[in-house]
Amino acid sequence: MKTKSKILFGLLTTIGLALSSAMTMAAPATSKAALNVRTGPGTSFNVIDTLLPGERVEVTECVSNGWCRIEHPGPDGWVSSRYLKPVTSGSSGSSGSSDPDCSFGITVGPSGPAFSFSCGDAPPPAAPPPPAPPPVATKACFYKGNNHSGSRVCNDVGIYKPVLNASWNNSISSLSLSGGAKVKVCQGANMSGLCSTYSNNVSVLNGNLNNKISSYLVFSGALPLPPAPPPPPAPPAAPVTFSTGPLNIPQSGTADLDTGNIGVGGSDIWYQAVTAIQKFITPRNGAKLSISGPANRGFSGCSTASYTANKISVWTLPVGSYVCVKTDEGRISEFRLNGYTGTTMNLGYTTWTY
Repeated sequence: MKTKSKILFGLLTTIGLALSSAMTMAAPATSKAALNVRTGPGTSFNVIDTLLPGERVEVTECVSNGWCRIEHPGPDGWVSSRYLKPVTSGSSGSSGSSDPDCSFGITVGPSGPAFSFSCGDAPPPAAPPPPAPPPVATKACFYKGNNHSGSRVCNDVGIYKPVLNASWNNSISSLSLSGGAKVKVCQGANMSGLCSTYSNNVSVLNGNLNNKISSYLVFSGALPLPPAPPPPPAPPAAPVTFSTGPLNIPQSGTADLDTGNIGVGGSDIWYQAVTAIQKFITPRNGAKLSISGPANRGFSGCSTASYTANKISVWTLPVGSYVCVKTDEGRISEFRLNGYTGTTMNLGYTTWTY
């Protein structure tokens, strides 16, 4: 019975050692450089040892941040896997050897992180393609000096300068173009006079354009038509005669220059007789007067006249004098003092409208 118990105990001991060995299986590796061994998986842990370059260790555990636990003659601890090389299966010797075609890696699976080795002649991963060059801006630059020197101004495609400002007018000597930009330059304003179109850099403009450019257009592709200048302002509408004819105004009477009627409501002038000597032409109902003198100013002259609401003494108006009137209805009118018949004032007038 004692013999059978010893045999059974030995068998169980052997199985336990085998299981223990399987659970603590390690992978051999060597240090690529002098490598700190720390108490935990990261640089925040204390250093307890330093591996020599090429020193052999046994990797027993790895975690997802790239740190592995190692065992070696000395304090065991944690090192960064970046500085470990795997040892090939055919290696021998106390320090072991590493295969440059092998790599040491860490994988994280459903059961947690694990370390791995891979060897072979697999081609290295393809290098990423080089980044695309940045796009070149499409623009034109103008310089005051030859060979692109001196002060510079740059414009994008679509910029039209009908008249250059004083600091650049007749001051451009060279130009540079990028991104397919083109430029048309002209001696005169609004793209007039001698012009030339360029699609390449120009170090020195020819004598007919050097320091003689007053307008330009930056474009790409086909040359567009330059923007049309704004149309001139429309002339004012021609006036139309609203009413005209003679006016015979009795002393102290009124006249409506819009209708040509005497002594009615809405009158514009009053032949005011204060005394036999003090007589006036007085504006009424908001009408205004402007003395022209002997000159017939007509519609255009009366349109720009300066008006007043003051009355005018008839003694300042010799026969043949003209007076412009802005009527109470806002029309332009003009009358001429033709003379007197007794105390009646004789006028000839014209009133215009649009």
